[in-house]
Amino acid sequence: MVEEYINREAPDIEARKLGLMDTAKALAEQKLTLPQYQLAGFTTPEQDAFLKAQQGIGGYVPYLNLAGQGIAQGQATTQAAQNLLGGITGAPTTTQLQPYLNPFQQQVIDQTMQELDKRGATAQQNLAGQAQQAGAFGGSRFGVQGAELQRGLQDARAQALTQLNAQNYAQAMGGYQNQMERQRLAGLGIGALGQQQAGLGGQYAGLGQMEQQLAGQDIQSLLGIGGMQRQREQQLLDMQRQNALQTMYEPYQRLGFYGDILAQAPTSQQVIPTATSPSISPWQQAIGTGIGALAGIAGARRMGVV
Repeated sequence: MVEEYINREAPDIEARKLGLMDTAKALAEQKLTLPQYQLAGFTTPEQDAFLKAQQGIGGYVPYLNLAGQGIAQGQATTQAAQNLLGGITGAPTTTQLQPYLNPFQQQVIDQTMQELDKRGATAQQNLAGQAQQAGAFGGSRFGVQGAELQRGLQDARAQALTQLNAQNYAQAMGGYQNQMERQRLAGLGIGALGQQQAGLGGQYAGLGQMEQQLAGQDIQSLLGIGGMQRQREQQLLDMQRQNALQTMYEPYQRLGFYGDILAQAPTSQQVIPTATSPSISPWQQAIGTGIGALAGIAGARRMGVV
């Protein structure tokens, strides 16, 4: 006979482990629906920043238009100033002096010549009277004196005409020079105005650039604020998902904790002895059956049964 020994846990420990395995099997057979990842949407400040960015595209164009107009006006004004200043160079022509000449010059000349002629006639009459009184009228001396008087009259006429023309020319030159001086000052003033206009155009361009920069700073501020809010919203979504996962896997954690406890529990084994007969081959069984049968028949015969 062969003895066999079976080592087993204590019944209460074995029962708890079997229950743990059943619970684990049931949990493993449950289908879990994991929470989906969620992406936080754009916040209100970010949406405002996007809108401002779209609305601000090309916001500098009006300023650039004003700048271009100012520069164009400045160029036109500067050109006008150059034209004014360019007209004051060189000696004046007769055409340029004409507006400044005395419009009554010819009347003055005529009146002056008439006055000289009148005086010459008076002098001629006086000379003739003196000659008659002296009895020399018609003589050579009278002729010489008359010629000298006539020549003096012509010289006076020429001198007066020259003087009158010189005065008229000087007056015209003075008027022309005064006008050129005013034109020069006007040209300088207009040129300064042109520079101011061009400078104003540059200021408009600077305002356009500043407007874009300030708008960009506002957009960046909104994006920064909105980004912080969205980051916090994303953290909340991630925390919610993590909390859902923890709630879902909490039974598994408790099961693992319980399993660790059972694994650390002290062992209490039972030894159960069992007795078994040696293994008999079919041939041996057949022989034994035959021998038994023969013994049985013999006994029956002795008892008179057979």
